[in-house]
Amino acid sequence: MTHSEQVAFDMIGAAGDGRAKITEALGQARKNNFGKAEAALKMATEHLLKAHQLQTQELLGRQADGTLQDPYNVIIAHAQDYVMTTMAMKDLAIEIVHLYAKLDAI
Repeated sequence: MTHSEQVAFDMIGAAGDGRAKITEALGQARKNNFGKAEAALKMATEHLLKAHQLQTQELLGRQADGTLQDPYNVIIAHAQDYVMTTMAMKDLAIEIVHLYAKLDAI
């Protein structure tokens, strides 16, 4: 396995952990457990930050400075797509949690 492929799998794992926390946050918000929902979103952010740092430091940064020699492949493309879509999911989940909180306050 190349360095880039290992980084891609690590990115997918971190984003997957973030996605699981986002799903947990939405479930907690549905039950009006807003403190738990916010805590899960905070953990999701940490997982996604790790995934993004891997992408920028280990792939983009190394490609820019010429130290990354591995070819670009479908695993890397999938990892980048998975991170991006999970980040978008988190942004929407934040809004949904806030909407649940507003509905609960009515």
